[in-house]
Amino acid sequence: MATFILRCKEEKGTANVYVRVHSNKPKINLCVSTCLSVDIETWNKSQKDVKQMLKFRKEDPQLWNKLDSISAMLESFVKQEIAITSEIAKERIHSIVYAEQIAAEKERAEAEAKALEEEQATNFNDFISQFIRECETGKRKKKGGTTNVAPGTIKSYKGFQSQLKEYQETRLRVIDFTDLTLDFYNDFRLFLTDKEYSPNTIARMVKICKTICYAAEQLKLMDAKNVRSGFDVIYKDVDNVYLTEERIQELYEYDLSNRPAWEKVKDVFVVGCLTGQRVSDYKRINSKMIVTLTDGNRYIKLKQEKTGNTVYIPLDYRVESILNKYKGELPKVYDQKINDHIKEIGEALGWTETVELEEQRGAMEYTAKKRFCDLLKTHTCRRSLATNMQKAGASLSSIMAITGHSSEQQLKTYLKLDESEKSMLAAKENYFTKLRIAK
Repeated sequence: MATFILRCKEEKGTANVYVRVHSNKPKINLCVSTCLSVDIETWNKSQKDVKQMLKFRKEDPQLWNKLDSISAMLESFVKQEIAITSEIAKERIHSIVYAEQIAAEKERAEAEAKALEEEQATNFNDFISQFIRECETGKRKKKGGTTNVAPGTIKSYKGFQSQLKEYQETRLRVIDFTDLTLDFYNDFRLFLTDKEYSPNTIARMVKICKTICYAAEQLKLMDAKNVRSGFDVIYKDVDNVYLTEERIQELYEYDLSNRPAWEKVKDVFVVGCLTGQRVSDYKRINSKMIVTLTDGNRYIKLKQEKTGNTVYIPLDYRVESILNKYKGELPKVYDQKINDHIKEIGEALGWTETVELEEQRGAMEYTAKKRFCDLLKTHTCRRSLATNMQKAGASLSSIMAITGHSSEQQLKTYLKLDESEKSMLAAKENYFTKLRIAK
């Protein structure tokens, strides 16, 4: 039997009503809030006098309709011999008490969805705005999944939208679905090249354009045949540095207790180098992610923010030590602070040797000379683990299992061995180990 009580000592004012249910079969003994409040004096009078109860019910029918519904719901569980838990009781009570609000919210959401359907874009520029809006609201998910599009990805989409808007203003033309031809592709790339963007930035803009076009094609707003066959995404391998195992250890052991800001960056950066994840992922690694698998070893189980993929990263003792140092949670540091301080830390460690890089800005290609420390940034961590695994003889599939790359081609852009290192690695292959390599 469900009974209603007030759990307060006051005699005046208002108080929450609680419902108590006790049953031996099924075994139920719970007391939870109904989320409804009453005048204490009126309630106490109604509990002592039948006439007062009838008067109370007549004066506040909405309250009692909800209390009666709660009572009937709970008693039905008892009659069916279902052992209801506090969590289930709270959930069902919430649906009864806030039924009007839930119905109104459902109606509002349905009306909003209908309005969005009626506002279906009919031109390319409007569709880009619609596409971004749907990503922001969660209506549009990542391809082939149920995960929301990452904020960083949405920011990239907005960047493309801004570049296309500037392109149209510069060229004095409006681009619609029928204008997405090979001529547009070539001219848009030329426009970005004239702005002295790097080849990889241009490639990223083209890739986003293709993504949006494919989405429009699914809605039968355009035929993306030209886009599919002619809009080549041309990435250029970038000469980026990585930290060797020796330098990672040197960084790990570097005492920066007198520089707290540097020390936090150093520790987060080391975790990044030993886990090989994107900065958005390695910054949030914590002790709760540590699991033991059937091989008896411990791993970091991490769901990647960008892809939604789950990876298992072998737990390095240095990562565990750093997590323990901060009681299981890495210190909060901004990406820009990592980029700034890790260069300064690298300089302090003497990592100042000159590195030659082949760079391109717009149509101009040139060889740049920079100090090693000045090339360190958040993404160096991901390259470091992938390259060090390759040096140790790991297969590409094994590296991909840790980094979460979707293809070997994509992974290869992260492997930064120089020619001498590649040759030394080749010397370990079976063919060469059968020969006697001269010392």
